Amino acid sequence: MTFSFNAALSGLNANSNALSVVGNNIANANTIGFRSSTITFADVFANSYGARLNGAGLALQIGDGVQTASIQTNLSQGTLNEASSQLHAAVQGNGFFVVRNSEGALNYTRAGDFTIDNQGYLITPGGLQVQGYSAVNGVVTPGSSLTSLRIPIGQTLPPNTTTNATLRINLNSDAVTGSTFHATMEVFDSRGTSRTMDMTYTRLADGSFDMTATIDGTPAQLSANGGPAAGTPVNFVFDSLGNLTSPTSLAVVPDQTQLGGATLPNIDINLRETNPDGTPGAFNIVSYARVSNFSATTQDGFPAGELSGASIDPNGVILAIFSNGQSRPIGQYGLATFNSSEGLSRLGGNLFAETLASNQATIGAPGSGGRGLIAGGYLEQSNVNITNEFVKLIEAQRGFQANSRVINSLNETFQSLLQVI
Repeated sequence: MTFSFNAALSGLNANSNALSVVGNNIANANTIGFRSSTITFADVFANSYGARLNGAGLALQIGDGVQTASIQTNLSQGTLNEASSQLHAAVQGNGFFVVRNSEGALNYTRAGDFTIDNQGYLITPGGLQVQGYSAVNGVVTPGSSLTSLRIPIGQTLPPNTTTNATLRINLNSDAVTGSTFHATMEVFDSRGTSRTMDMTYTRLADGSFDMTATIDGTPAQLSANGGPAAGTPVNFVFDSLGNLTSPTSLAVVPDQTQLGGATLPNIDINLRETNPDGTPGAFNIVSYARVSNFSATTQDGFPAGELSGASIDPNGVILAIFSNGQSRPIGQYGLATFNSSEGLSRLGGNLFAETLASNQATIGAPGSGGRGLIAGGYLEQSNVNITNEFVKLIEAQRGFQANSRVINSLNETFQSLLQVI
């Protein structure tokens, strides 16, 4: 009879644990990156009914109740929702963000609701610094030493001087002799000052065009076919198909005395594209029987710019966005994987720690070694399924009630026995 009380009491304890697990899951249904838990039970057969066997030779065993076998972490992917900050991030697939606590130890999390502190370090809501690979001279080297990721608050990106330019131009082959066409583009000197480069094409009687150039209205010299700079026009000649035959190379040489102390080196004009295999591609300047126009321009200069924001690409590279439209890599998230992620220990605050059961973390770049990708500007929600949790809640509640009824029945049996005595 005592064993019956023990079995029912173990049932109460087990179902109480189940209620606690379900209650914790439901309480964290809206917790960023939360991983729900599932409880499993095992029966207990520690006792035999004496040492007797039945006629079939089987031992007569009376169960001693139930015990909690495990509380497993559900590692399924949570839903990704758009976040309010571009610095927030979510892991799509396998892996955990790596963070360092105040004691220097590494912890792990799926919650990517990161912010920056007053020194620019990327931190969790609890103040732990996010770990990854810092960029050196704009290049990230995955596999290098882990370091705390930092956003360069207030950083100014130096200007870049224009040295190359591409203009896609059509010069009307039916243009009247003596007519002109202007192609202008913005270029930048060594201090980031914007300058206007104006190239004027004049139609000649033989169907060719003479080109001259100015920088902010000041005449510039021209260097064609690798020759010396000269102030004379460069003659553009086209074949019967309208393709450029001469010059084969061209550079605009600015007047350095008119730049107010800044410098602007020779600007190479790309007259023809180069195919990926290194062979010559399409001509950028042609002469067809259409209205003269230029459809696209590119050049490699830009003014100075201040840090205005950041974004994250799918490989976890954090890009600093500057006010001049430029972007530069400043770091890359590290993701940790484990031989057994179910063996991780929960620390609270959306953090996990490695254990002997999980083995040590293997840390690398997102998208490598079976690790997931990063969704910048998104947050992974809890993977709690409310419908399933309510079903489990009913099951645990009924199990608790049933074991309570067993104890009540045993109590009535004892009362009857005492009345007999």
